[in-house]
Amino acid sequence: MSMFKSIKIAAATAVAVGALTAFGSTTQAAEVKLTMVHPFPDFLIYTKNCKALVAAINERGKGVVQIEMLPLNSVKMFAQAPAVSKGRIDLVCTPAAFYASAIPENEAVSTASSTVEQARSSGGIKMLDDLHQKHFNAKYLGWTSSGNNFRIYMKNAPKFGGDGLPDFSGVKMRDNPIYGAFLRALKATTHNLPSSAVFSALEKGVVEASPWATLGLQGLKWDKFLRHAIAEEFYQTDIGWLMNLDKWNSMGPAAQKLVQDTVIEFEIRNRKLLSSMAGKEKAKLMAEGMKFHDVPAAKKFGAIAIDSAYARMDGRLTKAKRDKSHVAKLRAAFQQ
Repeated sequence: MSMFKSIKIAAATAVAVGALTAFGSTTQAAEVKLTMVHPFPDFLIYTKNCKALVAAINERGKGVVQIEMLPLNSVKMFAQAPAVSKGRIDLVCTPAAFYASAIPENEAVSTASSTVEQARSSGGIKMLDDLHQKHFNAKYLGWTSSGNNFRIYMKNAPKFGGDGLPDFSGVKMRDNPIYGAFLRALKATTHNLPSSAVFSALEKGVVEASPWATLGLQGLKWDKFLRHAIAEEFYQTDIGWLMNLDKWNSMGPAAQKLVQDTVIEFEIRNRKLLSSMAGKEKAKLMAEGMKFHDVPAAKKFGAIAIDSAYARMDGRLTKAKRDKSHVAKLRAAFQQ
């Protein structure tokens, strides 16, 4: 073979290898497109927090990863987490309680007294992530809206029994997956309604009491009807970020790191924000005439709140024939 021919072959080979390398780099750097849903209307702070996190990822992730937020109700509230598990949607920011029938250990988040920093540093968040990956085909990215507790709001002043606990006999109480077991343990008669249906139900007298977070009642305008509150608080807002596991595993390290790091950053940011806002809303509610009523048996009230949720967790794990050896460690991580 002539030297001239050898040079031509070498040059052609170099061009081909260069083209393949460039193609490979382009392929690896292809921007990841993700879809996301959320359960609550835009005016609630929890949706605003979710969308702020999306905006931060999209700003930082140009050319790497972008999230498209789908319209409210494009997937129904309680179908959103299963849709992520099945891969119909890539991401959801939703309360852990909304799909606790599939991951019973989510009760640990809902009933938490720990901060999100404590839950993450003690391994609680990793335990939840492992359980999601094993049993729900999902990556649990983080607990992104902690920092608010719950309290029970009522149309009329609460009554208390001889045991020092609220007496809900005759009270038409709105229920929700987060606190249903607790309300039943307090012998309340409940009506299971999504938050979007509660204003109308209050207006028509279908319900006359409802638990809700320590922030957001005024945004929903429920305080037009609910003028009394049981002062003792319980649980925490448990909204977190969930991603389809197959989609997560298909992303490159750069996209994974960007999403995960931003979620962890917003865990802390949102906890501080929500804690501050809740205190201001309580002061405003009191200034506008809402009456807060202390629970005589406050410690017992708090213990029932947590124990009833863990009893529900135990029952679900038993029914699913799932291992329970990790429950004590999980509870310790979220009850600090």
